[in-house]
Amino acid sequence: MAKSLSNSEASSETDQDLLRFRLEKLVNELLKNQPNRQMVKKLTSELGMAYSLDPMTQMNTVLQSMNSVLLRSSGSEDLER
Repeated sequence: MAKSLSNSEASSETDQDLLRFRLEKLVNELLKNQPNRQMVKKLTSELGMAYSLDPMTQMNTVLQSMNSVLLRSSGSEDLER
């Protein structure tokens, strides 16, 4: 039988999906040979992250954020098993 989600759980899941989408979009931009700085600034601002001119520093910040998002989503699934 499928488990129904409360409104707050559904909202949280939607927020997490949006966060994951924005992080992936930012990673894809940073992986380009010539990332668009304005796009990177816009996405980091939307995500509440610090912007860095150094691509390695920026990528590190983004990957750490992605890791914490993925750990949060998989951690709750692991606890349910």
